[in-house]
Amino acid sequence: MSTELVEGGWDGSERHVPALATRTAPSVFPLVPCCSKTGNVPPDTSLACLVTGYLPSPVDIKWNSGQVTKGVKTFPEVTMSNGLHTQSSLLIPSDSSRQGDPYQCDVTHQGTGKTVSGKFPQELCGLTMPPQVHLLVPTCEDSATESQLELVCLLLSFRPGKADVKWLVNGKERSPPTPAFSSAMGTDGSYMGQSRMTVTRQSWERGDVYTCQVTHPAVGTELSMHNASKCLACLRSSLDPTVYLTKPSYEDVIKNSGHVTCLVLGYDLAASRIAWKVDGQVSSAAKTETLKKNSNGTTSLFSSHPVSLAQWGQGTIFTCKVTTLCSGELTQDITMSNTGISKKEPTVTVSRAYHEDISGNSVSFTLICEASGFYPEEISMSWLKNNSPELKSSYSGPVSGNGTFSAYSILKVEQSQGEGNYTCVVHHPAMEEPKRVVEKVSLGVSNCNRHPLEVSLLPPSLEDLYIGQNATISCLVSGMEIPGSLEVSWNRGSGGPLAVVSREPVLQEDGTYSATSILRVCVEEWQAGEEFTCTVKHQDIPSAIVKSIRKSHMVSLRAPSVYISPPHAEELALRESATITCLASGFRPRDILVTWTQQDRLVPQEAYTNIGPVREAGKEERYFIYSKLNVLASEWERGDTYACVVGHEGLPMTFIHRSVDKASAPHCLVEDQGVSVEGGEEESDGLWTPVAFIALFLLSLLYSAGVTLLKVR
Repeated sequence: MSTELVEGGWDGSERHVPALATRTAPSVFPLVPCCSKTGNVPPDTSLACLVTGYLPSPVDIKWNSGQVTKGVKTFPEVTMSNGLHTQSSLLIPSDSSRQGDPYQCDVTHQGTGKTVSGKFPQELCGLTMPPQVHLLVPTCEDSATESQLELVCLLLSFRPGKADVKWLVNGKERSPPTPAFSSAMGTDGSYMGQSRMTVTRQSWERGDVYTCQVTHPAVGTELSMHNASKCLACLRSSLDPTVYLTKPSYEDVIKNSGHVTCLVLGYDLAASRIAWKVDGQVSSAAKTETLKKNSNGTTSLFSSHPVSLAQWGQGTIFTCKVTTLCSGELTQDITMSNTGISKKEPTVTVSRAYHEDISGNSVSFTLICEASGFYPEEISMSWLKNNSPELKSSYSGPVSGNGTFSAYSILKVEQSQGEGNYTCVVHHPAMEEPKRVVEKVSLGVSNCNRHPLEVSLLPPSLEDLYIGQNATISCLVSGMEIPGSLEVSWNRGSGGPLAVVSREPVLQEDGTYSATSILRVCVEEWQAGEEFTCTVKHQDIPSAIVKSIRKSHMVSLRAPSVYISPPHAEELALRESATITCLASGFRPRDILVTWTQQDRLVPQEAYTNIGPVREAGKEERYFIYSKLNVLASEWERGDTYACVVGHEGLPMTFIHRSVDKASAPHCLVEDQGVSVEGGEEESDGLWTPVAFIALFLLSLLYSAGVTLLKVR
């Protein structure tokens, strides 16, 4: 065995000892194996204690004051040529004991009464290495099913082999005490070790933070802290959810059915909560639905808060506060109306148009109620016949022009409905009382022209499916002479339970009755294509009328291509407003939802106008929709970011958005005397393309209306 002198003057050279003395104390030399050229610990881990140069004999050699006896071999004493004595002792420690306290050999010389000790280094080759600490956590999939989870604190490549490991939960040492730390030496002489801790699934789902605290001699008293929690371990849990805050329509507010809605979309909302504030005061009037799991892997949380007409007129601020496990608190505010703007009352007029058959006889007429010159764009238009509600009207608008808005409500009246006083009722924030315009109509009533009993099935609206996250199917029965014998029943393809709400029959002006039966279904059931059937029985029909409805999957889905365009330089030169346009094209089916955000907050509906969807030219069924957002030029100039948010079932995540701001828009130069645009005519085309599109769209509406012969009186 080759040796290395660790302490003292042993270097293999000839030792010159002075003249023989009567009594000489021993010299003690601890000897360890030599290190390899790479600095690794040699495979031979034996320790030797050399005692030399003493007189008289004997000496007593012990290891660690006699506490270590296993693996010790002491060799016979030898007398050197100078008359002094020498003796050695060998210790072969076990692997487990080698990781403990340091070794020393203690030599007691009886002749001089002295005890000399030689200490061995705790680490061979004089190297110490701090541990590399890795905290291993359960997978996100395991945490969803396992009741007990395990965390592992793994220490790699450290010397010496002794380390102190503690576990903390939310910054406090856990109880019961930390599990034992175990380690082992590798072939390169370094150590690896681990400490395991079992936690409950409830604690993990709650978001508790677990800390592995490590101390090691290589770094003294310095603490190494390594944290783990569900929020840190699971990527989906760490993603911030998206909050959509939408105010009600003005018409719903007028009808006392307005609600501001808060929709939260994310991957892990199980521990999320929604709270409301009204003008800064906590409110408990909201209704929050249970958490829903969507087919695309996301979850959604929906809450709605009622809005009164007084709150709308006062510009009340509603705040939706979402408390999440990993993202903290997310809040969004929305103001019902802007009380600081200058309001303009609408001018209301009613005109009529008669529809004639091929013989020139009047078979029906259309009443057109026009409200023009009003601001802001919130407006409600409805019809009364002889002071009773008339529900069969259609609405168009509002349309912006010259800083004000216009809107139309169209009521078609069949000859069988007869004469009466038809009133157009208009509500607007600029008026304390609604405006009423009465049109008296005289037409002969013919019982022969009454419609037979009809049954219509109405599918869920797109707003209900995407925003409201609920689905209702309506079975409308009209044309009944006597409502008492009406029987409406529902069934579904899956045979599951039914949630049906039936409304009382309503007497119509033509003397017949109509009734509606509403079936509430899950959004997922409708999206999956489940079939729902309405069966109607009545004494006016010889046999039951059966109608079925389901979401059609015959048309292949095609996601929209979304393009967003910044304001044109000529418009910005006026320094008044800025128009941002969004085009979604090439999609099918035609149902689509288009909204806007400014600085990641939803833009009020009055700030933008949607035109379409319209079928594109060509044999293949595709549609496009155009949306125009008007903002202040100052907001655009300060660099606000605007995004067009499009919802369509052909999109992988249902929603997609495209954003634009001043920095990302094509560069243009605006001068006081005019506009100088880099890029020449291509930039000019960007303004007239949407203008031309709007003109063509309005022309197409006029052409469609002209097909029906109208005689205006």
